Amino acid sequence: MKTLIICMAMLSVCQFHQKTNMKEITKNNMTVKWEIEQGLIYFEMEATTDGWVAVGFNENSSLTGTYLLMGRVKDEKPEVVEHYTSKPGSYKPIIQYGIASQITIISGTEAGNFTKLKFSIPVAAASKYHKELLTDSKWTLLMAYSLDDDFQHHSIMRTSVDIKL
Repeated sequence: MKTLIICMAMLSVCQFHQKTNMKEITKNNMTVKWEIEQGLIYFEMEATTDGWVAVGFNENSSLTGTYLLMGRVKDEKPEVVEHYTSKPGSYKPIIQYGIASQITIISGTEAGNFTKLKFSIPVAAASKYHKELLTDSKWTLLMAYSLDDDFQHHSIMRTSVDIKL
């Protein structure tokens, strides 16, 4: 009986975190989904690669000033790191600016040539390197992925699309 109660409690927790009203965009073999709820924005990003995947937010299609979220599954461990792009080809983790990571609830899988990551961040900007990702705000969404897990490795696919959160 005790085991049954524990299993039911775990099932209800899993269902609570299951997002069902996610917005979605798919382009060039990459899909990004998001949902804003209680001050957090939940993301799922997946691509046909066994390297890193990334999304970025900017007011325009320029790479300069982009808030970039790069993720990978390395040694079976999911990781998502916030970056700030000071100019094309020049980006570094936000923690190098002395800012704590805002990323929570990270999970991910990599099987064959397919990577999927789930994570969340606050909608409110914690620093000048973050963006205010409020409901109904308009952004240019950068989507990219690489064939390698090294975040410094060039993307094999990079595109952008205008979205409304």
